[in-house]
Amino acid sequence: MRATFACLGWLRRVFGVSSDRAPLAALTSERPRLMATAAAIVMMRNVLRQDQTAAEWQKKVVAQADQLLTLPPLAPTSAHNPGELAAAPLTRPLQTGPESGAPLSALDIARLFVLRIQTLGVVWFATEDDRYRDRAKQELLAMCDFPDWKGDEFLVTAETTFGAAIGYDWLHNVLSVDERRRIAGAILKKGVKPGFKEFAEDPPPHWTRTASNWNLVCNGALMIAAMAIAEADRSEAKRIFDLCRQSVVVGFGMYRPDGGWAEGPGYWHYATQYAVYLIDSLGTALGDDLGLGRSVGFGGTGLFRLHTAGTSGKLFNFADSEEQHSGGYWLFWLAKRYHHPVDAWVEQQHAHGKVHPMDLLWFDPDAPWASSGRLQAGHRFEGIDVAILRGDWRDADASYLGVKGGANNASHHSHYDLGSFVLDAGGVRWAMDLGPDDYHLPDYFTPEKHSQYYRTSTLGHNTLVVEGQSQPATARAKILAVRFDPDLSFVVLDMGEACPSCSSACRGFALIDGRDAVIVDEIAPEQPIGNVTWQMHTEAVIALSGPAATLTQTTTATRSRELFLRIVEPAGLAFASAPATPSGPPGQNPNNGVARLTIDLGRVGRPVRLVVLLLPKEPDTRPFVLPPILARSLNEWGDERRT
Repeated sequence: MRATFACLGWLRRVFGVSSDRAPLAALTSERPRLMATAAAIVMMRNVLRQDQTAAEWQKKVVAQADQLLTLPPLAPTSAHNPGELAAAPLTRPLQTGPESGAPLSALDIARLFVLRIQTLGVVWFATEDDRYRDRAKQELLAMCDFPDWKGDEFLVTAETTFGAAIGYDWLHNVLSVDERRRIAGAILKKGVKPGFKEFAEDPPPHWTRTASNWNLVCNGALMIAAMAIAEADRSEAKRIFDLCRQSVVVGFGMYRPDGGWAEGPGYWHYATQYAVYLIDSLGTALGDDLGLGRSVGFGGTGLFRLHTAGTSGKLFNFADSEEQHSGGYWLFWLAKRYHHPVDAWVEQQHAHGKVHPMDLLWFDPDAPWASSGRLQAGHRFEGIDVAILRGDWRDADASYLGVKGGANNASHHSHYDLGSFVLDAGGVRWAMDLGPDDYHLPDYFTPEKHSQYYRTSTLGHNTLVVEGQSQPATARAKILAVRFDPDLSFVVLDMGEACPSCSSACRGFALIDGRDAVIVDEIAPEQPIGNVTWQMHTEAVIALSGPAATLTQTTTATRSRELFLRIVEPAGLAFASAPATPSGPPGQNPNNGVARLTIDLGRVGRPVRLVVLLLPKEPDTRPFVLPPILARSLNEWGDERRT
């Protein structure tokens, strides 16, 4: 335990967060003091009166709150009601299946509880209608009557504690003395004390000492709880606050150096949500965010959400992320805090019709068009070796290439996917990442099973597969060169560690005039390799014609889109396709409707260069002429590097 926190103390010094004073001594007596302060509520009401978009969003949130008025409070045996989430987003998908009446998991109940408290609380602040206040109090008191806030993971305790903490704070002025005592007692007994137990384990659990979404969620929830109930037990509140304060700097370290997130955009959503809850609550309750808001990379992390959204509207969903994600209300907060208005534009453009109650509290009416200023279309996230190539922001039909480098063991949720990519063109996702499989599959997160389960293995991604094997669990692919220009963007990855039987291996991606994509692979085997396969997963209908393939997807009842693939070199190769059906351990997602488009290079005994074109428009009969730099060896692309 001492060794663990000696390490944490070092990290605290490195990340610039001091602990030379008792921050809870500065706690304001004003209520509410966690995010939704009196000043914030007044500002929200003004925006809702003056901004048409905000007013429309308010109607959606009020409709959600009205539905909650008709539902009973959550109970340990609550079942899934699909109507509750028809318009309201959760940061993570429900673990429960979509069927109505299915029992909710403990984590689902915790997340729905948080959403209910936020919905009812914000609508009460916005409308001053006491029906929502009373229903929020009913929900909060019912949760306090649960025998405990446990689940099969501490996230259940943390999220429930967070919901109870903001409920206690937001409703504090209308609670009786007995109700305050009852709620604060439940938070201490069912949230804070289990937190102490976590830190007391030897060794402490991973979330206390590892950079991950868990770290920010669990520490953030417990620190917010401490600020909520400090008057009820100052000693216990201070103790849990100090423990979490030491630990949380590790989680904020994952944003270094430039705001990228190794766990992918899905878990970026989850982690950043709680990071913002914490920093904002520290500011409103203590007047000091204790340096966390200055964590390296955090101020620019909104760019990660901006650039990982493709022109199809789907995310570049690497590392157990989903393609679709609703809600990013903390982007409004990031925009205001760091004077980066494009973050707010992202939330306005990508809410997909689902509005979160915190959208109203943090709404930014001044969000500009994303192409304003000098916002670059492409981007490199150096810390995680992920690169984005795209056409003009104003062109809805522009192409988008998300390219995955980094390390196969960068996070708990990483896949063996070095060199993989997603491709959008014409508003359609053509090359897809299949996303996560069921976390309850046996040993899902172990290296051995990661190489066997289709969706986590190399075989389930859009990269080269060497002799049918997954990439090594410890392999890394670094970015060697990048260029982001309107006429030509490219990125080159060093794939040597991903292909250990090669003396060298590189993979290059290029986007010409924001439309035409080129993928170049160069491998040099140490000794003859039995088989190398180029592959890409797609939901499109595939028509094969030797070195050519045409992909078709129907977008509307009267319209379809096509993508044209051509093998430029070497001669004599052909495309093939097959269903992306897993053949390994049972219970995996069958990947219905997904095909694996492949090029079999066969036995590779000498250096080989493979060039594939992916074109949104059918090429004419003339040979496609590559820009001169793309005709060179990949190790020469960097000679004209521009970043």
